[in-house]
Amino acid sequence: MNKTGMAVDVSHCGDRTTLDAFEISKKPVLITHSNCRALVPQSSRCKTDESIKKMAAKGGVMGITMVRTFVRSTGRVTIEHVLDHIDHLVKLVGVEHVGIGSDVDLDGRDIRIRPTRRFDLDGIDYARKIFDLTEGLFKRNYSSENIELILGGNFERALTEAWAA
Repeated sequence: MNKTGMAVDVSHCGDRTTLDAFEISKKPVLITHSNCRALVPQSSRCKTDESIKKMAAKGGVMGITMVRTFVRSTGRVTIEHVLDHIDHLVKLVGVEHVGIGSDVDLDGRDIRIRPTRRFDLDGIDYARKIFDLTEGLFKRNYSSENIELILGGNFERALTEAWAA
């Protein structure tokens, strides 16, 4: 994948495969849409702090998702809980490795598929999600420059590196 300029994404990989990808790749490895297992311990789809640190050491970026079960395990799940995952990543590996991987469309998921379990966040208008998230970042004292990195600058850097021949 490195030779052909393909980005390596371990969002759906288990712990061992995730760690192996970081070990093998010579270029940044991405976690395009997952969250922090430290905040949702029972979710094997969320990434461990060990994996997140290795991702950062490789120059990668982790996109925080807004899928309810990856944000919080019980109770109300809001944009504030999504911001908690961003804060955890920033404290763990720095803002240069944080992105957004919302993994939902403009209407959310619940409206369209009527699942037996909920996927959407409470109290969010999905068409405005990026605005609400940005406002939350400002309220948590992130600078304009850091918000630009989180909203796309970090993925642009990592993908440019991954795609380079």
